[in-house]
Amino acid sequence: MTQLTEQNARQIFAEVNTRNVDKIVELYAENASFQVPTLESPLVGKEAIRSYVTGALTAFPDWTMDVSSVIVSGQEAVVVNSVHGTHTGPYTTKDGKSVSPTNKKLNQEQLTRVVVNENGKVSLFRSYGNPSSMNRMLRPPQPNAAPLTGTATEALPSGADAATGSK
Repeated sequence: MTQLTEQNARQIFAEVNTRNVDKIVELYAENASFQVPTLESPLVGKEAIRSYVTGALTAFPDWTMDVSSVIVSGQEAVVVNSVHGTHTGPYTTKDGKSVSPTNKKLNQEQLTRVVVNENGKVSLFRSYGNPSSMNRMLRPPQPNAAPLTGTATEALPSGADAATGSK
């Protein structure tokens, strides 16, 4: 059985910073599970991971992951990391819509759980973070959408009490 070390865990993140999709995908087991904050459900398998990584690196060619600390136990690690990049390339959403570059910068703090199998390949990669900044950045413009003004009482029925929401 392969033990995961702090150095191995850090190397997984360093490989992402090479932007070499083939090398990144080679880190994963054939049936690996991969999920990041912007995905509603995990991707399974190397080809699904390849597709996601290719799209992410196309949309964010300067994508980098920085590691702050690593806690290892057996074949698992929890990594405190951050993700940085600038949306300078096209991005295709899961429903096939294209989002033009916004030139907005992304900086997201994450906790990532990494599990390796007996061969030392990543079998699970699950990042936890707040996806809202990325989702806002990549959301296609909504035609005829009313601008959000941020006041809490706008959604209340006419004559409703702001404290209780009732008339």
